Amino acid sequence: LAPILVLQGSWMMVSPRMWGILLAVCAMVPLASSQGWFGGASATPKTETRELEMYEAVAENFTNFFLTAENWRIPGLPVFASFLDLVLTLDTCASYRRHQGSKKHPWLQVLFACMIGTFGGTTATAVFLGETPGWLHAGSSPIAFAIGFWMIFCCPGDLPYKMLTRQRWVELLFGYINSISCGHAITSWGQDNVLNNVHLERCGGSGPLMVLCGTVAGCGGGILAAWMHMGGATEDWAFSTPPVLKSPSITVRTAFMTSLIYYMIRNPHSYFGYGTDAFVSHNHAKAIIWLIWLIILTGAELLRVAEPWQPLTSFLGKVLQCPALLGGAPEDGIYEKLFGQAGKEHVHVDAILAGFGFKKDKQKAQGLTKPEGKKTK
Repeated sequence: LAPILVLQGSWMMVSPRMWGILLAVCAMVPLASSQGWFGGASATPKTETRELEMYEAVAENFTNFFLTAENWRIPGLPVFASFLDLVLTLDTCASYRRHQGSKKHPWLQVLFACMIGTFGGTTATAVFLGETPGWLHAGSSPIAFAIGFWMIFCCPGDLPYKMLTRQRWVELLFGYINSISCGHAITSWGQDNVLNNVHLERCGGSGPLMVLCGTVAGCGGGILAAWMHMGGATEDWAFSTPPVLKSPSITVRTAFMTSLIYYMIRNPHSYFGYGTDAFVSHNHAKAIIWLIWLIILTGAELLRVAEPWQPLTSFLGKVLQCPALLGGAPEDGIYEKLFGQAGKEHVHVDAILAGFGFKKDKQKAQGLTKPEGKKTK
């Protein structure tokens, strides 16, 4: 029913509660069928084996679809060009032009900004690892980027841009295709790239670096574009705090969570008690990451769940005693009961080479600051 509702454009009329009921019914149908609730006989060992084989076949087809999607090519071209990179480029360039509004920017600036937004994540990962960015290894990605850039900004009649920004089902379809790119970015282009990096062979690999590179590969382009104000809203670039770090978006949270989940499922360095790939195979672990992206995208776009990760992050914040906002002046507590109020005058003075206080004010450090009042020569 879901694809029919989406294609007809009537999915927005369905309430989140009804979507939840629909999903619950779909989940209960295999169970009811196996238990004979529809009038048939209850499941026997032979039928259970047959159903297990069926589910295994579905999992294999799902995994193979995800793995082969990395090699999809744009049809009709005499040379190989990545289809996933084309869709990602179209989406990124359309977002840039949408934020431009009625303004126009120089073509070279637009080209560079869209290139950062499209390939910035995997490029930053390559910089961390001292490698050439993967999208420059061959001509497939640059060709796909050039085609997508021309279609959004130079195509007569602006048909691709209008279709992508005015037809909701097209934008949603592109989102689901881009979820494949996100899955591969975190797994194949991110963590697996770290695991096979020649510079880390001597130290045996790094788990934190794998999680970091998986996260950056999945959402680094958007972070870099926001960091340098390359989103298209302004023509003047400037370094500032990325908004996604002040309030992490769904993409940033999903990239970090799925990168962490992928590492914990695989356990490549045997940090945990279970062995490497103890639960599922390497390829199945990749497919699980894509499945999580599909679930988050469906919840956010179709079910209108604003913060799918909010329950988990709130729970972790309470367990780790980590609030959303950190710092500020501390409140009186155990320290004051043990040592009193002495020493508060030194709170705002850093020691030599301590923290962020490299430049010292000698008078303030020695307590020689004169009281405000009548000025002296």
